[in-house]
Amino acid sequence: MAGELITTTEHAGAIAHRQATDAAGLCREVVLKTARQIQGRRYVQVEGWQAIANSFGCVASACDVERVEGGIRATGQVVRVADGKLLVQAEGFVGDDEQTWAKRPMFARRAMAQTRAISRACRSAFAFVVTLMDAGLETTPAEEMDAAVAEPVRVRPKFPEPAATVESPDEPKRATSEDMQQTRHAVQVAKTEERLRKIRGTVEKRFLDEGFYTDAQADELLALIDGKLDFLTGEVAS
Repeated sequence: MAGELITTTEHAGAIAHRQATDAAGLCREVVLKTARQIQGRRYVQVEGWQAIANSFGCVASACDVERVEGGIRATGQVVRVADGKLLVQAEGFVGDDEQTWAKRPMFARRAMAQTRAISRACRSAFAFVVTLMDAGLETTPAEEMDAAVAEPVRVRPKFPEPAATVESPDEPKRATSEDMQQTRHAVQVAKTEERLRKIRGTVEKRFLDEGFYTDAQADELLALIDGKLDFLTGEVAS
């Protein structure tokens, strides 16, 4: 009985993985065509995220746009069309301190808050699909990078370089882009819930106990893992 259960689970995982691969192929052209290059990297815009959601039989939208302390907030949602089930909910925010948006009309700021909310909700559900496209795409929504792009480039004065110092043995090792890519690939090829939970435990341990991952890196990897877990367990269905 146990062997039969394991076989069934692995079979379901293989089907789910194939469905995700098919969806990635289906919307890959739209995602790549609308992707935005920012500071040498490519980011998926809201049109691409919506194309991915549609390929899974879902629709992404925003609601509850409101003025709050510090800016404009909106709620993004991913809903399955077949039964109207809410799969993911996330927040989008435009801050009063953002140089790009501080002087824009209120309607434009509200619209951007909604756009960010939709992209964030889709990213929470389908980030793993972007990695399946294997196209050098970042999973952070493009619209969230506006603040970084708007920051002025500061030219630092040149000073004589200090003598080389020996790195402290207590200094924690930090994850490199290669480390991140290897973990993303491990999530991408994982076909069972057990394997994904094992990867999740490793990421959490290295983040909390070793300081190996930054907050942003851990957030990206955990969202990627959770999105695929939801898909494998039937939370996100085509």
